[in-house]
Amino acid sequence: MSLLITEKQNQAAGDFVDLIAGRLGSGRAIHPETAIASAARISGSLLLRSFGFDLGSSEPGTALLSNEANEKGPALISLLGAFLAENQVSLDPTKLRGATEHRGTEPNLTTLESLSLLQAEALAVAARHSLSLQQAAEAAALATAFIVKECSASIGGEVGFNVAAFGFVEGSKTVPPRLEEVVKPPASKPWYKVW
Repeated sequence: MSLLITEKQNQAAGDFVDLIAGRLGSGRAIHPETAIASAARISGSLLLRSFGFDLGSSEPGTALLSNEANEKGPALISLLGAFLAENQVSLDPTKLRGATEHRGTEPNLTTLESLSLLQAEALAVAARHSLSLQQAAEAAALATAFIVKECSASIGGEVGFNVAAFGFVEGSKTVPPRLEEVVKPPASKPWYKVW
């Protein structure tokens, strides 16, 4: 499968990687599962925003199930898989659980914490590169795939794939925080760890 990504999306993907590294890590040292989940959640959330739903009328964190997410969400997972295949990240199909569950270390941020921390800047990346919300979701999925590739040596490609697939679903089916709201991680829980 060939990746059909525009140059603007490729540039935006680099900005998304920099955003994740800058907001979640110290330098470029970040907790892999948290970085992957956060990038995937942003991708899914951008896709959710592309559907044009009135998100302000629902409580942030509420599940928002839709046919649109069911139809368009799998494209994000396909993009992830295609990128990993093109970059020779081998995956054992028996260890892939996709969007149903992921095993390994849990991300250190909840879905709402991830979105609150990143969504305003993610929307700014989309605007800066003149991308539609769906194009931005694809660019963020590409960024997620890059992070999975970079972390595969330490956590395994399958763990990265599973965390990402679950994050795409979380982002595309969760009402995001309102842009003016900020959800802070609990002070007692570290939000990163050095590899």
